[in-house]
Amino acid sequence: MSDVSETKPTLSLRDTVAFIAMCCGMYMALVNIQIVNSSFKEIQGGLAAGPDQVSWVLTAALIAEVIMIPLSGWLSRLASTRWLFSACTGAFALASLGCANAWNIESMIVFRALQGFSGGALMPLVFATVYTVYPAKKQTRVMTIVSFCAVTSMAVGPTVGGWITEILSWQWLFLISVPIALILMVLSATLIDFDKPETDLARHIDYAGIALAAICVITLLVVLEEGRRQDWFESGTIITLAVVSAVSGYLFLWRELTCRHPVVDLRVFRNRDFALGCFYISVFGAVLYIPLFLLPLYLARVRAIDTFEIGTIVVVLGCSMIASTPIAGAMLRYMRRRTTLLIGFVGLAIGTWMQGQLTAEYGFAELVLPQVVRGLASQICWLSVVTLALSPIPTDQVKNASALFNLVMRLGAAVAIALANSAIEVLGRVHYARIAETVTAGQAAAASVLPRMSGIFHGIYGDSPTADQAGLAVLIATVEREALIRSFNQVTQATAVICLVSLVMLPLLRGRGSMVARKPGPPPPTSDSAPK
Repeated sequence: MSDVSETKPTLSLRDTVAFIAMCCGMYMALVNIQIVNSSFKEIQGGLAAGPDQVSWVLTAALIAEVIMIPLSGWLSRLASTRWLFSACTGAFALASLGCANAWNIESMIVFRALQGFSGGALMPLVFATVYTVYPAKKQTRVMTIVSFCAVTSMAVGPTVGGWITEILSWQWLFLISVPIALILMVLSATLIDFDKPETDLARHIDYAGIALAAICVITLLVVLEEGRRQDWFESGTIITLAVVSAVSGYLFLWRELTCRHPVVDLRVFRNRDFALGCFYISVFGAVLYIPLFLLPLYLARVRAIDTFEIGTIVVVLGCSMIASTPIAGAMLRYMRRRTTLLIGFVGLAIGTWMQGQLTAEYGFAELVLPQVVRGLASQICWLSVVTLALSPIPTDQVKNASALFNLVMRLGAAVAIALANSAIEVLGRVHYARIAETVTAGQAAAASVLPRMSGIFHGIYGDSPTADQAGLAVLIATVEREALIRSFNQVTQATAVICLVSLVMLPLLRGRGSMVARKPGPPPPTSDSAPK
């Protein structure tokens, strides 16, 4: 039995309302990530956690989410879209309630992992529904609307998160999701009727594939999270985890390519456009999220701006993405995919390069234009890559392909952010050493600057050595700040260059996406007909 039927020429009102409910569930999960990321300090204080511990509030959700994403395609075939989506929204409500009532950092990490696991399936299910339920001529338009829902989370999340935390408390970041998730659970269980469960899959569960995927992803993300703190491969623990991740990853690939009933069908990568789409979505994830990760760090560590003000600056990117959504959709309908992808990635590279010109005085006015350029280009990139990857896939393979596509994007962003974080630390030390060489006591510049800085504190401490020490401390802090700014700029500019270099793969694209209705591929082999 095929997991999906032919795409319907028209959708009933019930189907439309069901799909809207699914989009709301995806939106809820994405907003939850954004609002929590903007309030780490408050959560850390409320749970009496250290900086290293509170970072696992994000990492736990990320690990669980990335484990769920590749499984979502298989689970939706086994249980159907209706029951998987209903179960995930119900579990999300319970996890959110647990997060709001967490009694220590350990319990918060556990509930956040459950929240990430349950929320991880929502976006792949929405994507798969677009390409299995809607006719081909409407898919670009519907995906444009879905993308609009997705990017508004970036605009709303940071500001709303800061506002909720300041007006109410950090617990309300999670409590606000509970009634919404419960309503969506009821709606999805009542209205969704896009496919039927394939209960036969329960007799051929790929336990080895699931275990290998979980081990590979968990160890990889722990290496990325803890490697920086433990000096990477100077640590025996990091070396061990890296080896385990590599070996389990290899065994997972071998298992899924040879298993009769794989939990993740990797043969979809034989489709050239899908493979190139996954390549470009990993690049897009890196280029979008590295500057998005570095900008709040710059604003907090260099400009000393509070959470709410940071949100108002970051929100410009989300608003620009919202504004560009209809433009990107129109471009995609009337231009070749190769052209729209070129325009999007060049624009994203330009905006990223502009952001890599930070100084110690940059504020909202100086950062608006780079965020606007990046936001306008991001939607063009996103829609081009999504349609490139998923539009040529047969309908009965879309669930699996959508899960893999989202997994590649998440892993690309996670790896890129970890590498950028390490690069900031290494480059910071290098730039500090270079600047320090020019301001040593024997240098003429330092000889003129130090007395002026010490003079600032003479009115407070008099002519005591404390004034000279305070002046020296200010000079050291200035050097550290300048080294940090240079590191931010260097990493951001390198990201822009990577974005441009990735365009060398552009000639391999087949051109315009298929705008005719796709036929389902051959049915999956049964236990009687599967090759041995």
